[in-house]
Parts: sequence; structure tokens; C-alpha cells
Amino acid sequence: MLHLTTFFDKNYLSRGIVLYDSLVKYKDSLTLYVLCLDDFTHDYFIKNSTKFPEVKTITLSQLEEFDPELKRSKSNRSKIEYYFTLSPCLPLFLLNQFNLPHICTLDADILILSSLQSIFDKLNKYDLIITPHKFSKEIIASEKYGKYNVSFQIFKNNEIGKQCLTLWRQQCNEWCADYYDEENERFADQKYLDAWPSLYKEKLLVLNDNICGLAAWNLNNYCIEKVGSDFMSNNEKIVFYHFHNFKILGKNWAANGFEKYKVIPFTNIHKLYLRYWNLIEKCNEKLGNVQDVSARVNLSGNLGDKLTNERFIYFRFMSQKIIYFDYLKLPELLRKIIYKMNG
Repeated sequence: MLHLTTFFDKNYLSRGIVLYDSLVKYKDSLTLYVLCLDDFTHDYFIKNSTKFPEVKTITLSQLEEFDPELKRSKSNRSKIEYYFTLSPCLPLFLLNQFNLPHICTLDADILILSSLQSIFDKLNKYDLIITPHKFSKEIIASEKYGKYNVSFQIFKNNEIGKQCLTLWRQQCNEWCADYYDEENERFADQKYLDAWPSLYKEKLLVLNDNICGLAAWNLNNYCIEKVGSDFMSNNEKIVFYHFHNFKILGKNWAANGFEKYKVIPFTNIHKLYLRYWNLIEKCNEKLGNVQDVSARVNLSGNLGDKLTNERFIYFRFMSQKIIYFDYLKLPELLRKIIYKMNG
């Protein structure tokens, strides 16, 4: 049995459901503990419990009752910083409350592309599993913000696992700001993980491979191919991909943040983003909830302004084809027409 947890509110509900669907697709025996960040999300899963038999819901009030220091932290940080603070508090709560053998924490904007069982099997040897950024050489300076990405971790319910979470929780409750603290070498929840290899040594497994934790910041390291319905990285089947910074701007418009990470775009990765986008849209059509926005990103304003601000964007044809281009390089007349039609 695989025990996993994630958290999101109604604006990421479609992504959370897409994550769930991708998990159960591979027939692994699992339970997904969903921390619902608002009543809408909690009510949705309660009303539709038969559709999500592997989901167990947790409310913020349950978690904050267990961890009063977490609740107090709300008064001295922003919403996104509070969400960062949840990273160690939620898994520690679940290990204690449900006496689970392990817990895997993962971001809601991840898509599972192959069974996770082979990763969990490594708990026979390791107590902790973490995911490195594996930054491409073009952005290697980004390591100052943290060598590891807090998007997929596994903690065994033993002395090492709880010791790690307890220390991390203490650190995040004390300071979890959304900026780089150069003097103390801290950034949000993730910079703390830099010390884990020296702290936990042979008890820690770092997923230094070609198939786990792929994201925009490491894409230049890999040759991505589509073989049938599978996506391959350096000739191995990808296990999970993190769609960080993927933003839906309108019905057929989106942005992926590739320019920020100096990604060299290529056709097969666009096909993967198209698959993810279509899955989200199908889910949103059922939900009637099309906001799909991150707590960290402000997407207010009309589409024309969004396209101008993003600049490098996706345009999708009938859910079948996707193109990626520099919006500001379009002829001015065409941009005016798009702006007028969508303003």
C-alpha cells in the first residue's frame, strides 16, 4: 500500500483530480490524503466520495488543532509562505495521526506517467527519499535557492523519518519566507533540504535519475521522446513530471515559464504539455470551475494583457495541436485583433 498526500484549494482542484487520476491509472494500491485548503474542495470530495475511493480528506482545522504553532504562523507570513510551512507539518501529522508506515508528499501539479511502486520499494533500504532540481547548466546558479525541490518526498515512519520532519517543521515554523535570505542561506521551505545528505547520510536516497522530477528547470538535460502513449527521457520511461509554472490564460492560450529556465523548446515536450492541458480542461468542464490559478501567480486582467505580460506562450488548436511562440513577435495588426477579440 502506497500512502501519499497533497494539498490544494478550489483553484487547483482540477489539477489535484488530474494527479489522482494519474496515480490510480497504474493500479497501485494506495491512499491519497488530501489536505483541503477551503470548504469548496472538502465538500466536493465528500459529495463525490464514491468517485474517489482512494482519497481521505483532511481539513486545515484538523491540522492546526494538532499543530498550534502552525496556526500561529498565519499571522506572520503571506498565504504562499503559510502553504510552504505546511510542507513538513502535514506529513508529520499524518504519520502520528494514522500511524502510517510511510508518507509521500507531492505537489498537486504533478502528473504520474508510470507506476511509483519501484520508488517506494527503495524504502526497504532508505528512510528518506527526496527529489533534486537537477538544474540544467544554463541555470545552475539557481542552486543557491536549494539543490532539492519540495515536490516529491517520502518519509518512513521511524526515528529518522520523524526526526527529519520534526527538525524541518521547527525550521519552517520559525522562518519560511518567499525570498532568498542571503545572510542565513535560507529560501522558503526548500533550502533547508540542502543539509539532509550530510545529516542522514546512507539513510537518504536522492532521486538522481533521468525519469523522476522532470520539470522546466532540468529539461535541457534530457532527450524527450514519445513512444506510443509513453513519454521517454534518455530512453527510459518518465515516472513523474512537475508542471511548475504552467498557467492557463484562456480557452486556447497558456504559458509554461520556459523562458525563465532557458529551456530549449522541442516538439515532444509540447506534446506532454498538451496532454496535461487537455486533462485539466476536461476536468474543469465537469467542475464548472475554470479559475485554475496558483496562489503565487496573479493572472488578473484581460487575455490581451496576459499574453503581452507572458510573451512566450502556447496556442492550442482544437485540443489536437499546440504551438509555442513569442507573442510580441506577431505582427502588430494580429496582436490588435487578438486583443480586441479577447479584451
